[in-house]
Amino acid sequence: MAPAAPLQQSYFRLVLTAEQVKLFYSGDKSRVQVTDSNGKTLNIPWSALVSHVTPLGVRGDFVIRYDKQGKLRELRRLRPTTDAR
Repeated sequence: MAPAAPLQQSYFRLVLTAEQVKLFYSGDKSRVQVTDSNGKTLNIPWSALVSHVTPLGVRGDFVIRYDKQGKLRELRRLRPTTDAR
C-alpha cells in the first residue's frame, strides 16, 4: 500500500460575533470564507466550526489541515482571541 500523501495546512484568525453566528444557525449560510496567513482564500463548512461557538461567537487562531483535493481533514483552534476585529 502506498503511503498517504502529506496533508496541507493553513493558519487563520477568525472573529465572528454572536449576531453573525445566528446567520449560520438560521440556515442562511453554510460556509465561512477566511483568508489564511499566506493570503489564500479558504471556504470552510460551518459544521467544522460549530464546536468552537461560545456566547460571544467564534473567536480564535485556527489551523486547518486538508488533503491534496482540498477535503477538510482537521480543524483545530490553537488559542482563543479577544480581538474584536
